[in-house]
Amino acid sequence: MQELKKNKEHHIQLSLLKWYKKNKRILPWRKTNRNGLPNPYYVMVSEFMLQQTTVNTVVKRFKEFINLWPSIKQLNLISENRILKFWSGLGYYTRATNLLKTVKIISRDFRSIVPQYYDQLINLPGIGDYTAKAILGIAYNRPVLPLEVNIKRIIARMYGIKTSLRLNKKKIEDIASHYQSSNKASDLIQSFMDYGSAICLPRNPKCEKCVVEKFCEARKKNIEHLIPFKKSILEKKKIRFTRAYIIVNDRNEILVNRRKSTGMLASMLEVPNDEWVDAKKQLNRHDIYKDLSVKYKKIGKITYSFSHFDLDIGIYKSKVVKKKYKNFNWIKSNKIDTSGMPTVMKAIVKKSIKIE
Repeated sequence: MQELKKNKEHHIQLSLLKWYKKNKRILPWRKTNRNGLPNPYYVMVSEFMLQQTTVNTVVKRFKEFINLWPSIKQLNLISENRILKFWSGLGYYTRATNLLKTVKIISRDFRSIVPQYYDQLINLPGIGDYTAKAILGIAYNRPVLPLEVNIKRIIARMYGIKTSLRLNKKKIEDIASHYQSSNKASDLIQSFMDYGSAICLPRNPKCEKCVVEKFCEARKKNIEHLIPFKKSILEKKKIRFTRAYIIVNDRNEILVNRRKSTGMLASMLEVPNDEWVDAKKQLNRHDIYKDLSVKYKKIGKITYSFSHFDLDIGIYKSKVVKKKYKNFNWIKSNKIDTSGMPTVMKAIVKKSIKIE
């Protein structure tokens, strides 16, 4: 039985590697060096960007990023505000601040070389178990198999794991330990990823094109559509509430400030808005509402969707004379798109302009 299991794992690896050789995606962070492996810095940057963001979105932004900062040494020289401005549109802005913190530590402690050991990587800001193993496996060909969503799904189907992937974490990790190639780790990891995005899809997997179909327990039992397991009752998204204040001066500039350095959209440029709360009755006016002592008129509202909740935003507007309000930061309304503001703030401003 043990020999049969090993034989299955061996054939799956060989089949996926053969498929990958012909069908691999051409991605900018996969460009290889003389050693046949990708640039570790490229791999690290791509992994930070790919957290919660699709490959198609990341490809263009990755190229722009590398054109600006082609190495750790160059990225180390920039400010947090600079990387946050670039990150606009990618979302989850703490990834940007963590990437910069990590690069500064690597510059200081590792001579600007991405660390090659798990214990060193796991202690860097923004790098968890998956990212550490992705860097080790893809960039340094170390025998690991990082468990991202595509890899978990393939394993669950191959071994007929019907129940929640979260509840089967240990079982999937144990299976993954048998797919740690000693000399083809980089290609094997990426073959799993590409296979999950092209063949073993979350919905409607292309089983008729599958090169490992004969080893798939889910296919044998006709339960591939049940994996990964999903709750039968869809949970409604949570709704949170805030109010945003659009303050326009006589030079057609909009008042802005920086968010706190912790929490969602940390350190990002914003239009003033109340703290985000779970019920309207919990709303408290932003200090700007009191500090400016001007009259506000509610002009509308929008709902902005984040991955885990929807934000209900009431929009209030006021017009002021700039010279009466010194020591505030202003941006021309036609510069909002290039300001580095997060998408939700741009949406608020655009809505206020459209209503005028």
